[in-house]
Amino acid sequence: MPSYRYVARHIKNRSLVKGTVAADDLNQANQKIRELGLNPLQVKQNSLSIKFTFERKKVSLRERIIFTRQLAVMTKAGLPLVNALKALRRQTESSYFKKVIDDITEEVRGGAMLSRVMSRYPKVFPEIYIAVVRAGEQTGQLSGVLFRLADQQEKQAELIAKVKGALMYPAIILIALIGVVFLIVFFVLPSLEGIFKDLGADLPLTTKLLFTFSSSMRKYFYIWAIVLFLLFLGARYWFNRPIGRQFWDRLRLRVPVFGNLTKKVYMASFAHTMAMLTRASLPIIESLKIVRKTINNSLYDEAFARIESQVENGRALSAAIGGEDIFPPMVSQLVSLGEESGSMESVLDEIGTFYDSEVDNLTRNLASLIEPIMLLVMGAGVGFVVASVLSPIYKLVGEF
Repeated sequence: MPSYRYVARHIKNRSLVKGTVAADDLNQANQKIRELGLNPLQVKQNSLSIKFTFERKKVSLRERIIFTRQLAVMTKAGLPLVNALKALRRQTESSYFKKVIDDITEEVRGGAMLSRVMSRYPKVFPEIYIAVVRAGEQTGQLSGVLFRLADQQEKQAELIAKVKGALMYPAIILIALIGVVFLIVFFVLPSLEGIFKDLGADLPLTTKLLFTFSSSMRKYFYIWAIVLFLLFLGARYWFNRPIGRQFWDRLRLRVPVFGNLTKKVYMASFAHTMAMLTRASLPIIESLKIVRKTINNSLYDEAFARIESQVENGRALSAAIGGEDIFPPMVSQLVSLGEESGSMESVLDEIGTFYDSEVDNLTRNLASLIEPIMLLVMGAGVGFVVASVLSPIYKLVGEF
Protein backbone atom coordinates (compact mmCIF):
# COMPACT_ATOMS: atom_id res chain seq x y z
CA MET A 1 0.00 0.00 0.00
CA PRO A 2 1.44 3.43 -0.94
CA SER A 3 2.24 5.92 1.81
CA TYR A 4 1.53 9.67 1.75
CA ARG A 5 3.37 12.46 3.54
CA TYR A 6 1.14 15.19 4.86
CA VAL A 7 1.16 18.55 6.54
CA ALA A 8 -2.04 19.17 8.47
CA ARG A 9 -3.47 21.45 11.12
CA HIS A 10 -4.98 20.00 14.30
CA ILE A 11 -8.68 20.89 14.41
CA LYS A 12 -8.73 21.50 18.20
CA ASN A 13 -5.52 23.36 18.99
CA ARG A 14 -4.71 24.54 15.43
CA SER A 15 -1.13 23.25 15.70
CA LEU A 16 0.74 22.06 12.61
CA VAL A 17 1.33 18.32 12.32
CA LYS A 18 3.54 16.40 9.88
CA GLY A 19 3.35 12.69 9.28
CA THR A 20 2.73 9.80 6.91
CA VAL A 21 -0.34 7.69 6.30
CA ALA A 22 -0.82 4.47 4.33
CA ALA A 23 -3.62 4.61 1.75
CA ASP A 24 -4.62 3.19 -1.62
CA ASP A 25 -4.99 6.63 -3.22
CA LEU A 26 -4.96 10.36 -2.47
CA ASN A 27 -8.68 10.52 -1.59
CA GLN A 28 -8.33 7.72 0.96
CA ALA A 29 -5.24 9.42 2.39
CA ASN A 30 -7.19 12.67 2.93
CA GLN A 31 -10.04 10.72 4.53
CA LYS A 32 -7.69 8.95 6.95
CA ILE A 33 -6.02 12.23 7.90
CA ARG A 34 -9.42 13.78 8.71
CA GLU A 35 -10.28 10.73 10.83
CA LEU A 36 -7.28 11.65 12.99
CA GLY A 37 -8.86 15.01 13.78
CA LEU A 38 -6.60 16.87 11.36
CA ASN A 39 -7.29 19.25 8.51
CA PRO A 40 -4.94 18.29 5.62
CA LEU A 41 -3.04 21.21 4.09
CA GLN A 42 -0.59 19.34 1.86
CA VAL A 43 -0.61 15.63 0.93
CA LYS A 44 1.97 14.01 -1.36
CA GLN A 45 2.70 10.41 -2.22
CA ASN A 46 5.94 9.22 -0.65
CA SER A 47 8.43 8.38 -3.39
CA LEU A 48 9.81 5.60 -1.18
CA SER A 49 6.44 3.84 -1.24
CA ILE A 50 7.30 2.35 -4.63
CA LYS A 51 10.22 0.59 -2.99
CA PHE A 52 8.02 -1.15 -0.51
CA THR A 53 5.73 -2.66 -3.13
CA PHE A 54 8.53 -5.06 -4.02
CA GLU A 55 9.28 -6.03 -0.43
CA ARG A 56 7.79 -8.81 1.66
CA LYS A 57 4.59 -7.25 2.98
CA LYS A 58 4.27 -9.70 5.82
CA VAL A 59 5.29 -9.74 9.45
CA SER A 60 5.97 -13.11 11.04
CA LEU A 61 4.37 -14.19 14.29
CA ARG A 62 7.80 -14.24 15.93
CA GLU A 63 8.44 -10.60 14.91
CA ARG A 64 5.05 -9.58 16.29
CA ILE A 65 5.73 -11.37 19.59
CA ILE A 66 9.06 -9.55 20.03
CA PHE A 67 7.43 -6.20 19.15
CA THR A 68 4.57 -6.77 21.61
CA ARG A 69 6.77 -7.97 24.46
CA GLN A 70 9.24 -5.09 24.13
CA LEU A 71 6.48 -2.50 23.78
CA ALA A 72 4.89 -3.88 26.97
CA VAL A 73 8.19 -3.62 28.86
CA MET A 74 8.83 -0.04 27.68
CA THR A 75 5.33 1.25 28.44
CA LYS A 76 5.38 -0.40 31.87
CA ALA A 77 8.69 1.37 32.58
CA GLY A 78 6.95 4.69 31.87
CA LEU A 79 8.52 5.42 28.48
CA PRO A 80 6.24 7.57 26.29
CA LEU A 81 4.55 5.56 23.55
CA VAL A 82 6.15 7.53 20.70
CA ASN A 83 9.64 7.04 22.16
CA ALA A 84 8.98 3.33 22.67
CA LEU A 85 7.87 2.95 19.04
CA LYS A 86 10.98 4.77 17.82
CA ALA A 87 13.20 2.42 19.83
CA LEU A 88 11.37 -0.62 18.46
CA ARG A 89 11.75 0.70 14.93
CA ARG A 90 15.55 0.73 15.32
CA GLN A 91 15.57 -2.87 16.59
CA THR A 92 13.33 -4.26 13.84
CA GLU A 93 15.05 -6.06 10.95
CA SER A 94 12.08 -6.25 8.56
CA SER A 95 12.03 -3.20 6.27
CA TYR A 96 8.27 -3.49 5.80
CA PHE A 97 7.66 -3.67 9.55
CA LYS A 98 9.90 -0.60 9.96
CA LYS A 99 7.67 1.28 7.57
CA VAL A 100 4.56 0.19 9.47
CA ILE A 101 6.10 1.31 12.78
CA ASP A 102 7.09 4.64 11.17
CA ASP A 103 3.50 5.25 10.08
CA ILE A 104 2.15 4.27 13.51
CA THR A 105 4.67 6.52 15.27
CA GLU A 106 3.82 9.58 13.17
CA GLU A 107 0.08 9.19 13.62
CA VAL A 108 0.33 8.48 17.36
CA ARG A 109 2.47 11.64 17.66
CA GLY A 110 -0.38 13.48 15.93
CA GLY A 111 -2.85 12.34 18.59
CA ALA A 112 -4.26 9.14 17.08
CA MET A 113 -5.10 6.13 19.24
CA LEU A 114 -2.65 3.24 18.88
CA SER A 115 -5.41 0.68 18.24
CA ARG A 116 -6.99 2.82 15.53
CA VAL A 117 -3.71 3.19 13.64
CA MET A 118 -2.91 -0.52 14.01
CA SER A 119 -6.32 -1.43 12.57
CA ARG A 120 -5.14 -0.08 9.20
CA TYR A 121 -2.68 -2.96 8.98
CA PRO A 122 -4.89 -6.08 9.34
CA LYS A 123 -2.19 -8.32 7.83
CA VAL A 124 0.20 -7.26 10.59
CA PHE A 125 -2.16 -6.90 13.55
CA PRO A 126 -5.16 -9.29 13.56
CA GLU A 127 -8.55 -8.25 14.90
CA ILE A 128 -8.02 -9.90 18.28
CA TYR A 129 -4.81 -7.87 18.70
CA ILE A 130 -6.60 -4.60 17.91
CA ALA A 131 -9.51 -5.39 20.25
CA VAL A 132 -7.24 -6.15 23.20
CA VAL A 133 -5.08 -3.04 22.63
CA ARG A 134 -8.24 -0.91 22.38
CA ALA A 135 -9.50 -2.36 25.66
CA GLY A 136 -6.13 -1.60 27.27
CA GLU A 137 -6.28 2.02 26.08
CA GLN A 138 -9.82 2.45 27.40
CA THR A 139 -9.00 1.00 30.83
CA GLY A 140 -5.55 2.60 31.13
CA GLN A 141 -3.86 -0.81 31.32
CA LEU A 142 -2.03 -0.86 28.00
CA SER A 143 1.17 -2.45 29.29
CA GLY A 144 -0.79 -5.18 31.08
CA VAL A 145 -2.78 -6.20 28.01
CA LEU A 146 0.37 -6.10 25.87
CA PHE A 147 2.04 -8.58 28.24
CA ARG A 148 -1.01 -10.85 27.97
CA LEU A 149 -1.01 -10.49 24.19
CA ALA A 150 2.64 -11.51 24.06
CA ASP A 151 1.94 -14.54 26.28
CA GLN A 152 -1.02 -15.60 24.14
CA GLN A 153 0.96 -15.23 20.91
CA GLU A 154 3.82 -17.29 22.36
CA LYS A 155 1.36 -20.07 23.21
CA GLN A 156 0.02 -19.83 19.67
CA ALA A 157 3.55 -20.08 18.24
CA GLU A 158 4.29 -23.13 20.43
CA LEU A 159 1.06 -24.78 19.28
CA ILE A 160 1.88 -24.18 15.61
CA ALA A 161 5.40 -25.55 16.11
CA LYS A 162 4.05 -28.70 17.77
CA VAL A 163 1.56 -29.37 14.98
CA LYS A 164 4.18 -28.74 12.28
CA GLY A 165 6.60 -31.04 14.05
CA ALA A 166 3.96 -33.75 14.29
CA LEU A 167 3.23 -33.50 10.56
CA MET A 168 6.90 -33.62 9.57
CA TYR A 169 7.28 -37.40 9.82
CA PRO A 170 4.18 -38.25 7.72
CA ALA A 171 5.30 -35.66 5.16
CA ILE A 172 8.74 -37.28 4.86
CA ILE A 173 7.18 -40.74 4.47
CA LEU A 174 4.80 -39.42 1.80
CA ILE A 175 7.65 -37.79 -0.15
CA ALA A 176 9.62 -41.04 0.07
CA LEU A 177 6.59 -42.96 -1.22
CA ILE A 178 6.20 -40.60 -4.18
CA GLY A 179 9.93 -40.98 -4.90
CA VAL A 180 9.67 -44.79 -4.89
CA VAL A 181 6.67 -44.70 -7.24
CA PHE A 182 8.55 -42.33 -9.58
CA LEU A 183 11.58 -44.66 -9.73
CA ILE A 184 9.44 -47.73 -10.34
CA VAL A 185 7.29 -46.11 -13.05
CA PHE A 186 10.09 -44.37 -14.98
CA PHE A 187 13.05 -46.73 -14.54
CA VAL A 188 12.21 -50.19 -13.20
CA LEU A 189 9.03 -51.06 -15.13
CA PRO A 190 10.32 -49.98 -18.59
CA SER A 191 13.30 -52.35 -18.23
CA LEU A 192 11.11 -55.24 -17.12
CA GLU A 193 8.59 -54.59 -19.88
CA GLY A 194 11.32 -54.90 -22.50
CA ILE A 195 12.55 -58.17 -21.00
CA PHE A 196 9.07 -59.70 -20.93
CA LYS A 197 8.44 -58.66 -24.53
CA ASP A 198 11.70 -60.26 -25.69
CA LEU A 199 10.76 -63.48 -23.92
CA GLY A 200 7.21 -63.41 -25.30
CA ALA A 201 5.74 -63.89 -21.84
CA ASP A 202 1.98 -64.12 -21.39
CA LEU A 203 1.33 -61.37 -18.84
CA PRO A 204 -1.51 -61.40 -16.29
CA LEU A 205 -4.04 -58.56 -16.25
CA THR A 206 -2.50 -56.75 -13.25
CA THR A 207 0.93 -56.70 -14.91
CA LYS A 208 -0.54 -55.42 -18.18
CA LEU A 209 -2.33 -52.64 -16.31
CA LEU A 210 0.88 -51.72 -14.51
CA PHE A 211 2.91 -51.56 -17.72
CA THR A 212 0.14 -49.59 -19.49
CA PHE A 213 0.11 -47.05 -16.66
CA SER A 214 3.91 -46.76 -16.74
CA SER A 215 3.95 -46.35 -20.52
CA SER A 216 1.24 -43.68 -20.52
CA MET A 217 3.01 -41.76 -17.75
CA ARG A 218 6.25 -41.72 -19.75
CA LYS A 219 4.72 -40.96 -23.17
CA TYR A 220 2.15 -38.41 -22.02
CA PHE A 221 3.94 -36.96 -19.02
CA TYR A 222 3.08 -33.35 -19.92
CA ILE A 223 -0.57 -34.21 -20.46
CA TRP A 224 -0.67 -35.95 -17.08
CA ALA A 225 0.97 -32.90 -15.49
CA ILE A 226 -1.57 -30.54 -17.09
CA VAL A 227 -4.48 -32.76 -16.05
CA LEU A 228 -3.22 -32.96 -12.47
CA PHE A 229 -2.69 -29.20 -12.39
CA LEU A 230 -6.24 -28.59 -13.66
CA LEU A 231 -7.60 -31.04 -11.10
CA PHE A 232 -5.69 -29.15 -8.42
CA LEU A 233 -7.17 -25.82 -9.57
CA GLY A 234 -10.66 -27.35 -9.75
CA ALA A 235 -10.35 -28.82 -6.26
CA ARG A 236 -9.05 -25.53 -4.91
CA TYR A 237 -11.95 -23.64 -6.50
CA TRP A 238 -14.48 -26.15 -5.12
CA PHE A 239 -13.01 -26.11 -1.62
CA ASN A 240 -13.21 -22.29 -1.61
CA ARG A 241 -16.95 -22.48 -2.26
CA PRO A 242 -19.25 -22.84 0.79
CA ILE A 243 -20.26 -26.44 0.06
CA GLY A 244 -16.68 -27.53 -0.63
CA ARG A 245 -15.34 -25.63 2.36
CA GLN A 246 -17.90 -27.28 4.63
CA PHE A 247 -17.05 -30.73 3.25
CA TRP A 248 -13.33 -30.15 3.84
CA ASP A 249 -13.86 -28.75 7.34
CA ARG A 250 -16.02 -31.74 8.28
CA LEU A 251 -13.45 -34.14 6.81
CA ARG A 252 -10.63 -32.55 8.82
CA LEU A 253 -12.53 -33.28 12.03
CA ARG A 254 -13.24 -36.93 11.11
CA VAL A 255 -9.85 -38.08 9.84
CA PRO A 256 -8.42 -40.62 12.30
CA VAL A 257 -5.81 -39.16 14.67
CA PHE A 258 -5.61 -35.80 12.85
CA GLY A 259 -9.29 -35.03 13.48
CA ASN A 260 -8.83 -35.49 17.21
CA LEU A 261 -5.71 -33.31 17.14
CA THR A 262 -7.56 -30.57 15.23
CA LYS A 263 -10.41 -30.52 17.77
CA LYS A 264 -8.00 -30.22 20.69
CA VAL A 265 -6.10 -27.40 18.97
CA TYR A 266 -9.38 -25.53 18.43
CA MET A 267 -10.40 -25.99 22.08
CA ALA A 268 -7.03 -24.72 23.33
CA SER A 269 -7.26 -21.69 21.01
CA PHE A 270 -10.86 -20.96 22.05
CA ALA A 271 -10.12 -21.15 25.78
CA HIS A 272 -6.93 -19.06 25.75
CA THR A 273 -8.45 -16.41 23.47
CA MET A 274 -11.65 -16.11 25.53
CA ALA A 275 -9.60 -15.90 28.74
CA MET A 276 -7.47 -13.07 27.39
CA LEU A 277 -10.44 -11.12 26.01
CA THR A 278 -12.46 -11.58 29.21
CA ARG A 279 -9.48 -10.44 31.30
CA ALA A 280 -9.22 -7.37 29.05
CA SER A 281 -12.83 -6.52 30.08
CA LEU A 282 -14.32 -7.05 26.62
CA PRO A 283 -18.04 -7.88 26.57
CA ILE A 284 -18.75 -11.57 26.04
CA ILE A 285 -20.60 -10.97 22.76
CA GLU A 286 -17.69 -9.03 21.29
CA SER A 287 -15.30 -11.71 22.55
CA LEU A 288 -17.30 -14.45 20.81
CA LYS A 289 -17.29 -12.47 17.56
CA ILE A 290 -13.50 -12.24 17.69
CA VAL A 291 -13.05 -15.91 18.65
CA ARG A 292 -15.11 -16.90 15.61
CA LYS A 293 -12.50 -15.32 13.36
CA THR A 294 -9.55 -17.02 15.05
CA ILE A 295 -10.78 -20.56 14.32
CA ASN A 296 -10.61 -21.35 10.62
CA ASN A 297 -13.40 -23.91 10.36
CA SER A 298 -16.91 -23.32 9.00
CA LEU A 299 -18.52 -25.85 11.38
CA TYR A 300 -17.07 -24.08 14.41
CA ASP A 301 -18.01 -20.72 12.88
CA GLU A 302 -21.65 -21.83 12.64
CA ALA A 303 -21.54 -23.18 16.20
CA PHE A 304 -20.13 -19.90 17.55
CA ALA A 305 -22.78 -17.96 15.61
CA ARG A 306 -25.50 -20.00 17.36
CA ILE A 307 -23.81 -19.57 20.75
CA GLU A 308 -23.51 -15.82 20.16
CA SER A 309 -27.20 -15.57 19.26
CA GLN A 310 -28.27 -17.51 22.36
CA VAL A 311 -26.08 -15.42 24.68
CA GLU A 312 -27.52 -12.23 23.15
CA ASN A 313 -30.98 -13.58 24.01
CA GLY A 314 -30.01 -14.01 27.65
CA ARG A 315 -28.88 -17.64 27.80
CA ALA A 316 -25.79 -18.48 29.85
CA LEU A 317 -22.59 -19.13 27.91
CA SER A 318 -22.19 -22.57 29.50
CA ALA A 319 -25.71 -23.59 28.47
CA ALA A 320 -25.17 -22.36 24.90
CA ILE A 321 -21.86 -24.26 24.66
CA GLY A 322 -23.48 -27.37 26.14
CA GLY A 323 -25.96 -27.45 23.26
CA GLU A 324 -23.19 -27.82 20.66
CA ASP A 325 -21.88 -31.32 19.92
CA ILE A 326 -18.44 -30.08 18.84
CA PHE A 327 -17.74 -28.91 22.41
CA PRO A 328 -16.79 -31.65 24.90
CA PRO A 329 -19.14 -31.78 27.94
CA MET A 330 -16.19 -30.93 30.20
CA VAL A 331 -15.89 -27.48 28.61
CA SER A 332 -19.50 -26.45 29.28
CA GLN A 333 -19.31 -27.84 32.84
CA LEU A 334 -16.15 -25.90 33.67
CA VAL A 335 -17.51 -22.71 32.06
CA SER A 336 -20.63 -23.12 34.22
CA LEU A 337 -18.37 -23.40 37.26
CA GLY A 338 -16.59 -20.20 36.22
CA GLU A 339 -19.92 -18.38 35.83
CA GLU A 340 -21.06 -19.44 39.30
CA SER A 341 -17.77 -18.64 41.05
CA GLY A 342 -17.04 -15.42 39.13
CA SER A 343 -13.62 -16.72 38.08
CA MET A 344 -14.28 -17.17 34.37
CA GLU A 345 -10.80 -16.05 33.27
CA SER A 346 -8.93 -18.56 35.45
CA VAL A 347 -11.31 -21.39 34.48
CA LEU A 348 -10.83 -20.65 30.79
CA ASP A 349 -7.06 -20.59 31.32
CA GLU A 350 -7.28 -24.01 33.00
CA ILE A 351 -9.26 -25.37 30.04
CA GLY A 352 -6.67 -23.98 27.64
CA THR A 353 -3.81 -25.45 29.68
CA PHE A 354 -5.51 -28.85 29.76
CA TYR A 355 -5.92 -28.93 25.98
CA ASP A 356 -2.37 -27.66 25.52
CA SER A 357 -1.14 -30.74 27.39
CA GLU A 358 -3.50 -32.95 25.35
CA VAL A 359 -2.09 -31.52 22.12
CA ASP A 360 1.43 -31.97 23.46
CA ASN A 361 0.82 -35.64 24.30
CA LEU A 362 -0.90 -36.34 21.00
CA THR A 363 1.77 -34.70 18.86
CA ARG A 364 4.48 -36.52 20.81
CA ASN A 365 2.82 -39.87 20.06
CA LEU A 366 1.63 -39.01 16.57
CA ALA A 367 4.59 -40.63 14.81
CA SER A 368 3.98 -43.96 16.54
CA LEU A 369 0.26 -43.77 15.70
CA ILE A 370 0.75 -42.91 12.03
CA GLU A 371 3.77 -45.09 11.30
CA PRO A 372 1.78 -48.38 11.03
CA ILE A 373 -0.75 -46.76 8.68
CA MET A 374 1.93 -45.27 6.44
CA LEU A 375 3.88 -48.54 6.37
CA LEU A 376 0.70 -50.43 5.52
CA VAL A 377 -0.01 -48.11 2.59
CA MET A 378 3.57 -48.31 1.35
CA GLY A 379 3.61 -52.09 1.80
CA ALA A 380 0.36 -52.51 -0.12
CA GLY A 381 1.63 -50.39 -3.02
CA VAL A 382 5.04 -52.02 -3.23
CA GLY A 383 3.49 -55.45 -2.68
CA PHE A 384 1.13 -54.95 -5.63
CA VAL A 385 4.03 -53.97 -7.90
CA VAL A 386 6.21 -56.86 -6.74
CA ALA A 387 3.39 -59.39 -7.13
CA SER A 388 2.56 -58.09 -10.60
CA VAL A 389 6.22 -58.40 -11.65
CA LEU A 390 7.05 -61.72 -9.97
CA SER A 391 3.93 -63.51 -11.21
CA PRO A 392 5.02 -63.64 -14.89
CA ILE A 393 8.62 -64.39 -13.82
CA TYR A 394 7.50 -67.48 -11.87
CA LYS A 395 5.35 -68.49 -14.82
CA LEU A 396 8.33 -68.24 -17.19
CA VAL A 397 10.54 -70.23 -14.81
CA GLY A 398 7.87 -72.94 -14.60
CA GLU A 399 7.76 -73.25 -18.39
CA PHE A 400 11.50 -73.91 -18.50
